[in-house]
Parts: sequence; structure tokens; C-alpha cells
Amino acid sequence: MKILDRYILRQLIFVTLLGVVALSALLLLGELFKQLRPLLVESGAPPSIVLEFIFQVIPFSLTFSIPWGFLTAVLLVYGRLAADNELTSMRMAGLSLWRLSMPAIVFGIALSALCYYVNIEIAPKGKQAMADIVRRAAMNDPKSLLRPGQSITSFKNQQIFIDDGDEASRTLYGIHIYQLPKDGLTKMVVHAQKALVDFDEDHRILKLQMYDTFIEGQDKDGKDYSPFISEMPWEIQLPNSDTKKLKPNLYTNSEINALLNDPEQSAKLTTRQRLEFETEFPKRASFSVACIAFALIGVPLAVSARRRDTSTGFAMGILIASLYFVALVFSELSRKYAGPAPYWILWAPNIACLILAIELHRRARYRG
Repeated sequence: MKILDRYILRQLIFVTLLGVVALSALLLLGELFKQLRPLLVESGAPPSIVLEFIFQVIPFSLTFSIPWGFLTAVLLVYGRLAADNELTSMRMAGLSLWRLSMPAIVFGIALSALCYYVNIEIAPKGKQAMADIVRRAAMNDPKSLLRPGQSITSFKNQQIFIDDGDEASRTLYGIHIYQLPKDGLTKMVVHAQKALVDFDEDHRILKLQMYDTFIEGQDKDGKDYSPFISEMPWEIQLPNSDTKKLKPNLYTNSEINALLNDPEQSAKLTTRQRLEFETEFPKRASFSVACIAFALIGVPLAVSARRRDTSTGFAMGILIASLYFVALVFSELSRKYAGPAPYWILWAPNIACLILAIELHRRARYRG
């Protein structure tokens, strides 16, 4: 049976590689288009930084492209074997569907191990590197962030639009600053006829000396105010390039352990942040098992569609995979609750896939 296993496994590996490359390219394009505006338009980053960004997206994209590529391979390979009646011959030789699924299951286990390593090490580092590249591009020339004629969203809780400017005199004309109501800040809109720009490198602060300024806003009691100020300063604090955001997806497993076990660092976490960091471990483990789940589901789907239309099983597999990932996304909503519930919910999609796979194998048992 080793010849048969190698025959199926060789096809699975080849098609999986093609699928991973194609899906990684699509994810790369999507992420690149998403970041092109902050990198090229707002920050004016050189092409070298864009190229560096591309290389960091590729490892991060493996989180999604490996399971999807493997599912595509299982559906195509076993679908072709079923359509060519090769599976019928194998079944007539006394091989059960579970036995014929072993190459896919073994390969799925190997890919799940790879996905686990990607999720706990490669993806967080890639995500952090991508954030660092965007931040570094902006910090190369902070004054260039204030470009006329575009909506500037690089600053926390602020959106800025500038009508015109003179780079030589460091003067901006027609400044409109929209302070977003987040993190305890009240909603406020600032309009200034002109402003002089300066940058404090030591404290990383963009300083605007604004003239003929009109402010519209509300105080904490909800009362409107609209003063006119002939001259006023406005400061924009830029993030420190060495500061790492407290987001679990930017931390490797070892870094999360170190953070949670450090009393000084963990004291900075809110209750919700602590829960998100603690449940990041089962989330990554659950997401890594996708390849095994797809191996169990994909084979009977490919077999069941052979007498009708191969695309039927393929479409059904893609639909189930989509529902699987959607379920994982919605299961993350449970991470804000304490107790064992988030851990069970994060594993619920995999348990559902296992039950579905057993039922699909049972139905396909008598289909040769």
C-alpha cells in the first residue's frame, strides 16, 4: 500500500504547493492595496520599503493560504480519483474510505504542525514587522505626513485635511482637524487659516502654531462650544518606534508568556486585554487544526460528487471552509468573557467539523 499512499500523497503535495502560492499572491495583493495609501501617499515611502513590506506579508499570509491550499488539493485530487473511477478500483480491492483518506490525514497533520509554528512564531513576527515598516516609513520624515490635498489618518484619534501648503516656509493653509470621540476624548473639529510646522525630535511631537482658528465641539456635559482663537498651539504626539502595541496578534507565544508572568507589564493590561492574551493560545492551536479538519471533510465530499458534478463537492467544500473560518472569527467574540466558555467556543468549529466528517464518511461508505 506504500505505492498507493505515495501516489496520492505526491499529487496532494504538488496541488497544495500550487494552491498556497496562488492564494498567498492574492492575500499579498489585498494587503498591499490596503497599505499602499499609508505607505506611498501619506508617508511618501521609497519603493525599497514597499518591497520590504511585501516580503513580510508573505510569511503572514501562510496562516490562511496553507489551509485553503490544502483543502483545494484534497478536493481536486480525490475528486479526480473519483471521477476517473480510480477510487472504485481501490474500494473493490478492499480498501475502506478511511484507509484511502490516510494520505490526506497524515499530510494534514504535518501541515497542521507547520501552521501551528507559523501561528505562534512566524505570523506574529511578520505582523509586527509590517506595523514597524509602516511606522518607520512615517517616521523617516514626520513633516511629510502633513501633505496637502489628502485625508490624513496616520495619527491616533485624529483625521486631518489640509487645503494647501508651502514646503519651503513650512506653512500650511486651510487646516481641518477632526478629533474622533475615542479613549475619553470628546468630539471636536478645528479649522485654521494657516499653521507653521515644527518637529520636536527629542519628544517626537509635531508642533503646529495655528492662526485664525475656529473650534467646534462639545464638552463632557454635552454642551456645544465654538470659540475663535487668533493664535494657538496644537501638538500631535507621534508613537515611539520602539513601543509595541498591546495586541495579542503581535506577540509570539513565548512573548505572551513573558508578558503575563511579568507583574510590572501585566499590571498595565486591562481585564479585557488580559483575557485576550490568555485566550490567544487556544485560538492559535484551534486555528492550526484547520488542515486536519479539511482533510476529514474534503475526502468524502470529493467522493460524493463524483457521479454528478465534481464542482458540486468542490463548491460545498469551499462553502464549509468559509463557514469554518467565519465560525472561528465569531468565536473570538467570546474572548472578552472570563471562565472556561471562551476555550470551549474557540474549539467548537473543530468539534463540529469532526462530527460532520464522521457523518460524511458514513454516507460515503457504500459509494465506490
